[in-house]
Amino acid sequence: VVDELRDVGLQNYISLPRIAAIGTQSSGKSSLIESVVGYDFLPRGGGVVTRRPLELRLVHLSTQEYAPDTAWAVFDKVSDQKYTDFNKVREEIERQTEMVAGKNKGIVNDPIILTVYATGAPDLSLIDLPGITRVPVKGSDQGEDIEKKTREMTLHYVNDPRTIILCVVPANQDM
Repeated sequence: VVDELRDVGLQNYISLPRIAAIGTQSSGKSSLIESVVGYDFLPRGGGVVTRRPLELRLVHLSTQEYAPDTAWAVFDKVSDQKYTDFNKVREEIERQTEMVAGKNKGIVNDPIILTVYATGAPDLSLIDLPGITRVPVKGSDQGEDIEKKTREMTLHYVNDPRTIILCVVPANQDM
């Protein structure tokens, strides 16, 4: 229901609940989101990987209507295509990221909207944000203001009082 309200533009008038995963670069935000969803589909690698916000809408499918382990994904910009191979979902996220943010590690606040329908998924809206980055990658499209840019992007999503902030800290660091 919440996502249907989002689709008709109700978020322009009231704030609908969502969970935003925030943290520094490579802290495990995308891995945590994948474990909630139950599918391996987000781009991985060293350094800057999530370069655009990913607004992920999970829709639970009833096991009375669908076979167990039924799942598919639909991108807002490619709504006529249903992805059942989650490796192809990863490839499409990478393609859409490169199309907007370039191939040279640029970070852009232009979200990718992805809906995952699955019998094993809860009804939930999650946002996977690029990590807060202090130093630009040498030879990349990141400017010297990358920390300001990634902080402002994070604040854009978490300033909404109905956003639940999920702060992810690497488990290999002392706090």
